[in-house]
Amino acid sequence: MSDERPPRVIQSENPSRVVWSSLWPTRPEDQIIFELSPEDGGSSLRFRLLAAGDPPDDSKTGHIRKRINHLLFADLRFTYGQ
Repeated sequence: MSDERPPRVIQSENPSRVVWSSLWPTRPEDQIIFELSPEDGGSSLRFRLLAAGDPPDDSKTGHIRKRINHLLFADLRFTYGQ
């Protein structure tokens, strides 16, 4: 998207945690934290936005959630025809 840039990995703890830099130039200090944990023979993925300064408004929060969801899971959904 035109309002995004590729993230950088700014921290990682193999195999359970990765921290990305912000995708959004308008919020350069934000970070996206991914945490993996074992669950029922598989893995559970949790991602959180660490917002620096003022938190994003509801509209921006919705946009962030939608974009991260798409970036992480769209190809998986496409394999199931969704």
